Amino acid sequence: MEREKYRLAMRIKNLKIKNIGPFEEGFVEFIDENDSLEQPPITIITGENGTGKTIILDAIRGLLLGAYGDLDRNIVRKISDFEIKSELSIPFGKNKLFQYTTQEEIFANKSIKNSFETSNIIFNTQLFNPKPEHSTWIVNYWTSRLASDNFEIKSLVAPKPENYLKNAFSGIQPNVEVTQLICFFDYLRSSNSPKEQEVGEYLYQILKKIIKLSLNNGEFKYVERQTLTPIIFQSGSEISLDKLSSGNLYLIQRLVSLLGQMYSVHVLNKTEINELCNVPGLLLIDEAENHLHPKWQKTFLNSILEIFPNLQIIVTTHSPFIVSSVKNARVYVCKSMNDYSVVENQTDVYSNMPIEEILLTPVFNTNSFNTELSDLIIARKKAVHANEKTKANEIEKKLLALNPEYFSYFEVEKLLSQISK
Repeated sequence: MEREKYRLAMRIKNLKIKNIGPFEEGFVEFIDENDSLEQPPITIITGENGTGKTIILDAIRGLLLGAYGDLDRNIVRKISDFEIKSELSIPFGKNKLFQYTTQEEIFANKSIKNSFETSNIIFNTQLFNPKPEHSTWIVNYWTSRLASDNFEIKSLVAPKPENYLKNAFSGIQPNVEVTQLICFFDYLRSSNSPKEQEVGEYLYQILKKIIKLSLNNGEFKYVERQTLTPIIFQSGSEISLDKLSSGNLYLIQRLVSLLGQMYSVHVLNKTEINELCNVPGLLLIDEAENHLHPKWQKTFLNSILEIFPNLQIIVTTHSPFIVSSVKNARVYVCKSMNDYSVVENQTDVYSNMPIEEILLTPVFNTNSFNTELSDLIIARKKAVHANEKTKANEIEKKLLALNPEYFSYFEVEKLLSQISK
């Protein structure tokens, strides 16, 4: 009888905060009753500086880590009256592939320095000292900070799968660990064990995909085994990782870190190799646009899901390119109300909105066009919201006449609409 495959997944459904950071109260719903737990929507949190975007991610990390956490700062606004609460799908025990437990609640209302006591210390312990039998999902946290340590290693170091969640919420992936993972995966390809060869070849191909998605006209070439140095081919030259730009390194470091976590889950659960990248998990990304050219900002969230399709992603950003980069994203906006902030669900406003309209919204307030084009874009938006189709079509014709290359997507939308009828 074929061995049953197990894969348990944690999902965070919502977050309620009270007197945390600049928020007197706030509620963010990441997954509602109409969403799929297997493929939850990406949640994008935007807003001006100082309105509390990163605080929301800190609240999630503080809640999930509990007393084992150590945030960079104290995020409690009013120590005598605060709360962080979430409804989660928390898996324990053995269930079949992608089964989720019933909804569970975890909350914190006692602060200890930069950490919290919570109502579910068992879950907090899992992130600090995971038990192999429960290690079926991952968590990871990306900040804009880059590691400053050296890429150089002196010897091969095999990953310790049982430690794969330790420091997962620290926000930085050490350079040396990236080199260790790449060299170890390359080493597996030359094993005398056919099974290890298969795993090594699979991981090597994923590494090539990661690096191709992270570079402009570059690829993963090989590992120089005498010096244990991964070699990249870019712009006609062979270079080592330390010679790459900060933007390229940002993506490679973090995607390789995810791959390392998923490899550990594969080892602990003895899953099929072709299931390795399907490990579910939670990925928090702060200031996603940092280090990235707008070209990469438009694509990198989709690139992550292209390789690791079962992640729940929650991202903060100042970038309109990221806000517009994902179809059907859930969009929240943090706003300052002078002495406190609010967080509002504005998915209906921002989700699937073209970049030029996002640039004109109050959050970004950036005019990328001349006055005539800007006025027409605003008028079209009002006509669409008022369901004045004839007026909207007339405005679209004017925009096309003024800038046919940029506004050609109007014609594409009409063609798709006709095809779908």
